Amino acid sequence: MKVLHITNNYPTKEHPIFGIFVKEQIDSLNDIGIDCEVFFINGKEKGKFEYFRCIPELKRIIKSNSFDLIHCHHAFSAVVAVLFTRLNKKLPIVISFQNDPANEAKFNLFNLLATRSSAWIFKNNSVFAVPPKGHYLPNGVNMDFFKPISREESCRKLNLNPEKRYVLFVSSNNVRKQKRYDRFCAVLDTMRKKYKLTDIEELTMINVERELVPYYFGAASLHLLTSDFEGSPNSVKEAMACNLPVVSTNVGNVNELLNGVNGSYIAESNEIEELTVKSIKALENADCNSREMLLSKNLDIKSVAYKLKEIYSEL
Repeated sequence: MKVLHITNNYPTKEHPIFGIFVKEQIDSLNDIGIDCEVFFINGKEKGKFEYFRCIPELKRIIKSNSFDLIHCHHAFSAVVAVLFTRLNKKLPIVISFQNDPANEAKFNLFNLLATRSSAWIFKNNSVFAVPPKGHYLPNGVNMDFFKPISREESCRKLNLNPEKRYVLFVSSNNVRKQKRYDRFCAVLDTMRKKYKLTDIEELTMINVERELVPYYFGAASLHLLTSDFEGSPNSVKEAMACNLPVVSTNVGNVNELLNGVNGSYIAESNEIEELTVKSIKALENADCNSREMLLSKNLDIKSVAYKLKEIYSEL
């Protein structure tokens, strides 16, 4: 089976973890015998006009290869594929939405893409994730790469103070507005001032070399996700693989991810006080079973690759 992946999210030299989850999913498909080719629309570094400049080359690649199907990652990649390339109608198109269409594509655009595609993959349990065309399939986690590392080793690797308790904030290449860094800072400020937790420190992971990422989870005492919206936040799953407690706003599929996990909590509101109280409670927990629960939900990267292969095969 030969698959063309069209994506506007993919690592570059300047942004080594931009779209790393797309690259790692494609790598996992290669590992189970699917022949994958990547067409990267680098709108992040080259600007929005790159979506139009790339069309002739994309047409050439599609015409000169015998692909079995096309997999578009993100709605904007799908727009280029389905609206501008005049694809053979017999060639199936799969679209992965990184966020719910309400936040990523808006419903009018989703409806347009839906009529010109064969299957849709959602990272959260969207109302559109209804078979046969809609599928709920979060990204998987490389459990060999993300695993518990001792706090002492992690702090030494990152030159951090092991006497401090670090609360981790994660964003890919910049602090996107939806991540609500302001809310994160307000929680830490409340922990220090109102609850007198003087050993609490912020640990921010943005545009970090991939090899160092597990050490951030190892050094932290808590991963605090304060976003307004998400699909299936990869940082939560990576924290789970490292047995790091998580406190999160109720976004994306965190309810499904953290269901049954000891010492991790979801806020019922986005209020600073509730997030603070639950963060303190999570910091006091010494019995985290999140890695075990992640495996029980079949969210390791290989299991997800085989599920994706099944979707391809059906098409």
